[in-house]
Amino acid sequence: MSSTRPVINPSVVYIHRRRTAMLYGLALVSIFGRLVEAEKRAYFGCYERDRFARLALTTEILDECVDNCENSFHRYAELSGSRCSCTNTIQTRIVEDRECDLKCGKQPDANCGGVNAQAVYETGIDVAGPVRNLRIDGDQKEDTIAIRWDLPANDGIMVDEFEIVAEATRTHASFRLYPVRWSVHNISTGFELSNLQPGTEYNITVVSVSAKGAGGRASIVGSTEIGRPDPEPEEPIILRRFESTILIQIPRATNDNGPVNYYRVVVHYVNSELIQQIDESQLGTFQQSKENKVPYYIAAELEMKDEESLLFTVGDGREYRSYFNPPITARTHVHISIGVVSILNHVVKVRYATTTHEQHQYPDHHHVNLKTVDVERNETLIAILTTACILFGVVLTGAIVLYVYLRFKTPAANTRPFGDHHELTLQGPILEVENSGFMPDIYEQRGFEAELRDIIDGLDATKNHARKYLSLDINHVLGSGKYGDVLLGSLQLLQDQQEPSDVAAQVHVITDDMESVDQIAFLNEFRRLTALEEHANLILFYGVCVTPDWCYLLFEQMQTTLKQTLLNARVPASANSVKFSTVSEEIVVNILCLVCDGMQFLADNNVVSKKLCARTVYVNTKFEVKVSAFGPPLNAEDTGNPIAISRWHAPEVIKFQNHSTKSDVWSFGLLIWECCCLGATPYGTITTDNLFAAIRAGQKPERPSFMYEDLYQLCLNCWDLDASDRPSFDDLRRYLRQTLPMLRYLLSFERKQHVQLPPYLPHLETASE
Repeated sequence: MSSTRPVINPSVVYIHRRRTAMLYGLALVSIFGRLVEAEKRAYFGCYERDRFARLALTTEILDECVDNCENSFHRYAELSGSRCSCTNTIQTRIVEDRECDLKCGKQPDANCGGVNAQAVYETGIDVAGPVRNLRIDGDQKEDTIAIRWDLPANDGIMVDEFEIVAEATRTHASFRLYPVRWSVHNISTGFELSNLQPGTEYNITVVSVSAKGAGGRASIVGSTEIGRPDPEPEEPIILRRFESTILIQIPRATNDNGPVNYYRVVVHYVNSELIQQIDESQLGTFQQSKENKVPYYIAAELEMKDEESLLFTVGDGREYRSYFNPPITARTHVHISIGVVSILNHVVKVRYATTTHEQHQYPDHHHVNLKTVDVERNETLIAILTTACILFGVVLTGAIVLYVYLRFKTPAANTRPFGDHHELTLQGPILEVENSGFMPDIYEQRGFEAELRDIIDGLDATKNHARKYLSLDINHVLGSGKYGDVLLGSLQLLQDQQEPSDVAAQVHVITDDMESVDQIAFLNEFRRLTALEEHANLILFYGVCVTPDWCYLLFEQMQTTLKQTLLNARVPASANSVKFSTVSEEIVVNILCLVCDGMQFLADNNVVSKKLCARTVYVNTKFEVKVSAFGPPLNAEDTGNPIAISRWHAPEVIKFQNHSTKSDVWSFGLLIWECCCLGATPYGTITTDNLFAAIRAGQKPERPSFMYEDLYQLCLNCWDLDASDRPSFDDLRRYLRQTLPMLRYLLSFERKQHVQLPPYLPHLETASE
């Protein structure tokens, strides 16, 4: 008897096995989910009722209580009847489970504590809770938002760091803005979000990150102030020029930094060959332009609805939003500019189009009434040529008549014989005049003393000190420069209506034998100095003391330079110390921030230091920092010799004496290196004479091992050979302040193996007299 075996299709077997595996997987996921849910609501024990616990909510459902405590990032949920409380630390003692004999009213299978007891359940929370009281700090700025917060509760999961995320929710930018992220230290309670888009609303979230990952988060909405409109608006198209009006077409403008509210029409009467730039501080109405005697004014302020462009007649004699549009003066060269006005939250920003002669080239000829333009030009040309021909004919006729008269009417006896001729000589003194085209300067016309007296007379009365209140130590010369010597002195000052007190002072004795070039430079620097207000990070200017023979400039005298402070902070290698510096990394970076504040103030007032280094920065015992802004660098404390300040100068200063704020930024980069290396000498292997060639060859101070890449890159940015590519002091201080909470990524003074400080070489920093 033959038997037959069933034929099994392999594809059917594969499908069957696949379905079986999927069922097993779903079962495992379900079991795992139940385990997690069970762990989340795991019964922790029965404890005495905590009568001082803060009530979270009233409920008879266990799940509601646990969910509430989980959402508030608490580790435990406490139930006593219908009272639900949340905590991270159980404050009462444990009792027997029979004390928790109450069942939850709407969840009978769950325990809700007892009359004098509470059932405690775990919420499953193993991450840190959110920060508290998140808020915006300070006023709006164009590209930054400052926030502050209070730290999460101390009894929760420990925070490792805070992650800050800024997402743009509303913006005027025409491009996509991606979320920006920062990480800050776990003890930080504030941060300044930088490099944001102006005129943009951001949703700012602070996330608490712990060992198990992201935890609680708090959010707030903040906005940046609108910025100067960008891009620059286009020039208007001049369609037609009449006798007293001009028809223009205004193209629609875009603005990534805020809204476009209005379009200003600016009329500018210009010279045919030279365009005078518009000073926006002088730009106003037509009436104001006449009062200020400037050749430009705002003729109208217009709105553009949904059109792509707007036609407008300049000079129609009407008024537009308080701006009068007067007729254009005939036969004048006029440029029309457009200004974009952006207004939001009572902040107004304006940007004007740059005008050129190209707007008169009529690129679109079918829009221009060429006949009218040609007629006006031809009439003017004909009038000029006719007048010139008449004058030329009159002069020519007169010359011919005079020649004939002299030729035939002058007596022949008046002519001298050839032998009676003598050499033509000048009778009287001869004055040699240098034909150099030099015009005497105003200082030479009025005199150096008269100009100096004008500046001193303009000082406040409290800045003029009598000679009897000033004591000089003529044997203690602090320094010397092209304007004179600097002596140590003492000045009696009346402070806060108290008894007069003696304060140490730097006394700059102004020499009377300066070259004229130095006199002009001194007057310019002194005039800027007197215009400066007091600043916490600049050496105080006490005033002047003038006698019939001498003029003294008086400045605050601080005893210790930053250079000496850094050198004193060095710990010898033989000392048993964890760090090789007695000054912390935080203090060093904070000093650099304060120097930045002082230098930014000088830059805002168009003052260039020309001598920034650690020897011209002063520090007291409270680590108050002040920068010297006037006069020569003082002599070195240790050698008594003048400082070779060119070691800190930018290459354009060494070669061409071209001082600027950007050359001060170069010096600040060397100051960063000098501070981090505790007073070491920059370019320690190069003499001052060979410094420029070395810099041009690309040589820079080397990065020590304890100074990390980010901070050294900041120095390299300051040492860019192209001055325009160097950062501003505002950029530098913003970066340094943002990195204060993360100093471990910038600088470390820990004494590790093979760590060696660069040397201090006084013979390279000073010049022997």
